[in-house]
Amino acid sequence: MPPLHHTPLSKNWFFRQTTTLNSSCASTYLPVSQFPTVAHLDLLHHKLIPDPYIDTNELDCLWVNDADFTYRTTFPSPSLSSTLSEDENKSTTSTRTHLVFSGLDTIVSVFLNGQKILEGRNMHISYRVDVTDHLKQEGEGENELELRFSNAPAFAKSEMKRIGYKGNGTDVHFGGPERLFVRKAQYHWGWDWGPALNTSGPWKEIHLETFTERISQFLVRQTVSPDLSLATIIISGKTEGAQPSSTITLTILSPTGTQILTQETSLSPTGTFTASLQISNPELWYPFTYGSQPLYTVTASLGTSDSQSRTLGLRRLQLLQHPLKSAPGTSFLFALNNTPIFCGGSCWIPGDYLLPRMTPSRYTSWLQLAKAGNQVMIRVWGGGIVESDDFYRICDEEGILVWQDFLFACGDYPASGGFVEEVKKEAEEQVERVGHHACLAIWAGNNEDYMLAERWGWEYDIEDQEGPWDNTNFPARKIYERVLPEVCERLAGDVPYWRSSPYGGKTSNDVAVGDTHIWDVWHGPMAPYQDYKAYTSRFVSEFGFESAPSIRTLHKAITNPRERHWQSQTFDAHDKGPNHQRRYGMYSGENFRFRFNPLRDFIYSTQYLQAEAMKYAYNHWRRAFRGPGDEICSGILVWQLNDIWPATSWALIDSSLSLKPSYFITKRALARISLGIERLTTSEPPYMVTSYLPKKSRAAVWAVNGGLERVEALLYLSAWDIESGVEVDLGLGLDVPAEERERKVVLEANQSTELIEALDIPHADTTVLYARLVSLEGGEVLARWVDWPEPLKFIHFAKSPTISISPSPSSPSSSSSSTITLTSTHPLKGVVLSIPPNSSSGGEDDEDAVWDDNFIDLIPGEEVRVGVKGLGGRKVEARWLCDWEGEEGFEL
Repeated sequence: MPPLHHTPLSKNWFFRQTTTLNSSCASTYLPVSQFPTVAHLDLLHHKLIPDPYIDTNELDCLWVNDADFTYRTTFPSPSLSSTLSEDENKSTTSTRTHLVFSGLDTIVSVFLNGQKILEGRNMHISYRVDVTDHLKQEGEGENELELRFSNAPAFAKSEMKRIGYKGNGTDVHFGGPERLFVRKAQYHWGWDWGPALNTSGPWKEIHLETFTERISQFLVRQTVSPDLSLATIIISGKTEGAQPSSTITLTILSPTGTQILTQETSLSPTGTFTASLQISNPELWYPFTYGSQPLYTVTASLGTSDSQSRTLGLRRLQLLQHPLKSAPGTSFLFALNNTPIFCGGSCWIPGDYLLPRMTPSRYTSWLQLAKAGNQVMIRVWGGGIVESDDFYRICDEEGILVWQDFLFACGDYPASGGFVEEVKKEAEEQVERVGHHACLAIWAGNNEDYMLAERWGWEYDIEDQEGPWDNTNFPARKIYERVLPEVCERLAGDVPYWRSSPYGGKTSNDVAVGDTHIWDVWHGPMAPYQDYKAYTSRFVSEFGFESAPSIRTLHKAITNPRERHWQSQTFDAHDKGPNHQRRYGMYSGENFRFRFNPLRDFIYSTQYLQAEAMKYAYNHWRRAFRGPGDEICSGILVWQLNDIWPATSWALIDSSLSLKPSYFITKRALARISLGIERLTTSEPPYMVTSYLPKKSRAAVWAVNGGLERVEALLYLSAWDIESGVEVDLGLGLDVPAEERERKVVLEANQSTELIEALDIPHADTTVLYARLVSLEGGEVLARWVDWPEPLKFIHFAKSPTISISPSPSSPSSSSSSTITLTSTHPLKGVVLSIPPNSSSGGEDDEDAVWDDNFIDLIPGEEVRVGVKGLGGRKVEARWLCDWEGEEGFEL
């Protein structure tokens, strides 16, 4: 049989607008900017819209959301000869041609040579059409393919009217409720971190497949025995056009590329095939914090006609929910290869509104930053997309686990017959497509729909597990509790299904069972971030705190210098968080003396707030990973890793890939060895007075060892007066040599260890406490912590501290590596290193350096070394909390 031939249709594409909005500015066919594409990209390319990510241009682009567009190309027909089969009868076998659409966004009618061949209504599925009889014959000229896209908002509104919305009209806060009625990325209606850009167009590749026989389905799943000695690879698939005598050849290549197994498998009378292949003593795949990532290759070949391959990391995956020794409820613990995994990481939003701009290199940049930040799990949020194949491939290769939401977010979705069937088809395709990846750890039914059911009073009876729920105003339970579990049971292999995020216990946000979204800090009652400890949960899959991006990113986003301040209209337009203005001042006023003007001070102050909030959350929650049977918290996923446009948001990394201080806080908190200090209340204020805080004159010290072996180390403690920079005696005498003030400690493997229950802090209100863990061999600093009295607004800082910044000699090349050594005469809080922007440059030379660490607390006499790339001989600037108070003429 001739081999399957794949012909991309990526050239000669043109587009035009077919509605009169914006004076029909694209009413004649224009060449596309790229392919795949969406209308916003092509309009931007032809300068028919401004960049929606800049200034308030979002408003000038809204018309595109409601416009219709047609895309057109021409292409020659492939050769469609009939070939003789090689069997003894010499019977003829028909060659077929399929037109394959990997993704169409979203409401589209497809015409080939003037005949309608497809109606599409779902952005999240592919379409395959047999066009053998629709193609022109040789000599008749080229074929014309036309994609007529209608705008999704209008279709969604008509579907909402047809099906009927069961919400109350006030319980959808991102876009209108019509978004719930169309299978399209929900963030296209705008969210609280991005604009409203409702795209349309051929957003994924389109190609022709010409074949006589092909593999139409190839599923690869796995199990690993409890003792890890045997891996079973479970294969199933389907063929199209194959002869009854055909066989499937299955081969497995080792991670080094050596063929270790081959097997011939017969086809069933209906063209299906199944097999179970076993590998003894397999090389096992681990998250990067626990081991390596060997990847096998499994291939199915249908003679010489077609073959398909999957890369497969072999691992035993479990979601453990067992009773706990010292806390109510149950664990929510992922285990890989019998090893409990602490899942520190973040949530992922789509990398762009204009998704065809996302490339493998962009995914690599983001995910490698997550890994460099010690993030072992990424949660793909349900308001976006099930990500590209590249995303999961990179996570497999880098050893990053993926929590995957199904594509429902913050809404009361319908469950009518046609809608449910569309959802089922979508779920089947997505689970089939990405379900073999070793990185995939869980499928969750939706984002926050059960939480909203409780909040808005939908008819949700947790005791009613039988249904049906069609007549309630929460009908989507049918999707989350029947349709999606069945799809996962059938297709997901060993990857567990979870009804929602958050979900578990007596309520969806029960801290003792399942996962939680902690928004009582920042949202809700706007609790102090110091309260994060009180919200310790079995698995925190979402929480966050806003901050501004870098000054360079803001300058790119806001082109008018007079608008570059935190109270401008343009600045507000780039912060979609509801009621954000009141939160900055409130949280700052509770915690430290702040200054919001000029803009660089607003950036520093909000980034400081976010970083301190992350410090409280990550360190206290990781501390609660206490070992076997006591995994009180087994995961922390901050909202969010990435930004989609230049904005103030919850992201740890802004849209220019600038790392915020919170990124470095989480990187240190998730390091293999981390250290922490908590000040303990020792007395309450007199009962008859107000405005005085409890005294905290003692401290607990703990450490976390994320490795699989016990670690012996030395713990060194010291204390310093904040204003004078003079060392404070911790009771051992300041004349005692440093080595005699060290104590030997043992850090148990893969858990936290309490080191000191209660350490007295002299003059606690004016004293910083410093702790350092040093390895027994070599004296390497494993972790450090500087603990400050709070609130910091009460502290008298040194008026004129001296900080020394000493770069090591390096090449002037912008890509070379060097080291910065920091020292200070006084305790300094939140030291941020940067290269000041050069207003006269505007090119690559004006990018900041890339820092290995940042947002560092300093104590007198200690040398802190920071790796850095891209200094290029430029001057390094340091900032710290309240440094403005040292400016000449400053008055409190």
